[in-house]
Amino acid sequence: MRTNAGRFATASLAACLILALSAGLLLSRDAHAGLGDSLPRGTFMIDTSYVYAKTDRQFDRNGKSIPLLAPTKRYEAGAGLQGTIRARPVLHQQVFVMRLLYGITDRLTIGVANPLSLSTVIYANLDWEPGDFQPGLGRPYSETDFWQWAKSMGQDKPKARAVSNENAWGDTVVALRYRLPVTEWMTAHNLSLGLQLQGALPTGREKDPESLLEIGNTAWWLHNYGDAELHLAADWRPWWTGDVSRLTISGEIFYAWLRTRTYTAAKGTKHPLLLTQAPFVGETYEINGGDWQVGRMQIEWAPLIGPTFGTWMTQGSVEKARKFPPLLTLTAQYTFVNMQGSVWSSDYAIWSVKQAEFWGAGYKHIFSAQATFSLLRLGAPVMLYVRGRSLDLIPGKNMRPANAVTVGARILAKFW
Repeated sequence: MRTNAGRFATASLAACLILALSAGLLLSRDAHAGLGDSLPRGTFMIDTSYVYAKTDRQFDRNGKSIPLLAPTKRYEAGAGLQGTIRARPVLHQQVFVMRLLYGITDRLTIGVANPLSLSTVIYANLDWEPGDFQPGLGRPYSETDFWQWAKSMGQDKPKARAVSNENAWGDTVVALRYRLPVTEWMTAHNLSLGLQLQGALPTGREKDPESLLEIGNTAWWLHNYGDAELHLAADWRPWWTGDVSRLTISGEIFYAWLRTRTYTAAKGTKHPLLLTQAPFVGETYEINGGDWQVGRMQIEWAPLIGPTFGTWMTQGSVEKARKFPPLLTLTAQYTFVNMQGSVWSSDYAIWSVKQAEFWGAGYKHIFSAQATFSLLRLGAPVMLYVRGRSLDLIPGKNMRPANAVTVGARILAKFW
């Protein structure tokens, strides 16, 4: 039989696996403008994108790159160390993101976004390290021996590949962005400011508490945006060619609040040895994820304005078409996220402390680059973009880097 310590070690292994993804999938900034800009009054923008993200490691409290799961030692009463389960899980996620924005006024824009998870695929990559010599066998437990023993206890070996979140909706995000009135000094220095308030509605799919190789599709599981956020952004445009800003330098700070969540503890109905929490932590437990303080810098450069035509979009006016975004815009962005430590509450204080240590205070360094192709000057209300994002160029702390590639399209329309 197992000791309680061994049971909790494996429960932590399961928690690591299902919480490892922090994909960075939602509410990317509009590439057609700076961080604080708004849409023109009466203008709709539909933004759809496909995101592929991968996570295969974590950075610990010392910034060291380690596997997503720590080794788990297995003991049996009277038999000593059975062996050590080692895993190097790899997570792949595909998401279709949809956003709709509307310019209520020239200064105020409202937006709604929702991610549709196409699939989450987790490869467990389990391995076994033999433990103590077993007199009854005349040798240490082999991997086959261990899983045969586990099966006799009702625990099957986890699948090598598990698929979840197929066509599953995430939390709906609603945002308001307001471009502040400019003073004469701001106009003279080509400076503008913007405020944004956004909140997440709990429409996302939660995971099955009894499933081992699975994550949910909510703000907590994605770990990329808060339940409520307040942003302040500034855009400076020092270089112009006619009506086109050739260079925009932007900065932003924001605070993200994460609400306390209550989860049902696993009872071990599917994984009695690897995922059993309820007898010790209680029927439910709570997680206060810890708030974030975020700073962001961005540089946009328009190397190619492109040809400009008077088309149906401007009633044949070339002058109006010159106000459209340039043909090609290149964007580089850096984001620093300071994460407060999480607080876990359950009936078993030791377990709660261990979970909070694993999801302790930390930080992320996020780098992204994007190319945007605008066809508005050519007569098509479409903008195409491709973006790459990395969270491991500079090691973070207590975080799981999810690098991502995004391809998307924006369609603009104005009906009145």
